[in-house]
Amino acid sequence: MKKLVNALVPNESRPERVGPRISALRESMSVTKAQLADSIGLDRSTLTKVEKGQIGLDIAKGEAIAAIYGFGLDFIYRGDLSDVPDRYREKLLIQMIEYRAT
Repeated sequence: MKKLVNALVPNESRPERVGPRISALRESMSVTKAQLADSIGLDRSTLTKVEKGQIGLDIAKGEAIAAIYGFGLDFIYRGDLSDVPDRYREKLLIQMIEYRAT
């Protein structure tokens, strides 16, 4: 069963890949976990689990991030940087590099 799931779910959409992007986008905007969680109607402890890659980000919450903050779903779920607002792109790249260094 796990092989089937791995074949159907693209690597970039897995929680362990989406979580760091959520952390990086939040930090690039200088938004606290509490602010992000509250703005998209997500429990704060759930956001922590999402950012750690322990659980997936519900598509409705991803859509809320996209609508409120302007980050596209392609960035959130696939890592496509062309879907990132220009004003956050440089900070976001720095955050992603720092994450990979740890």
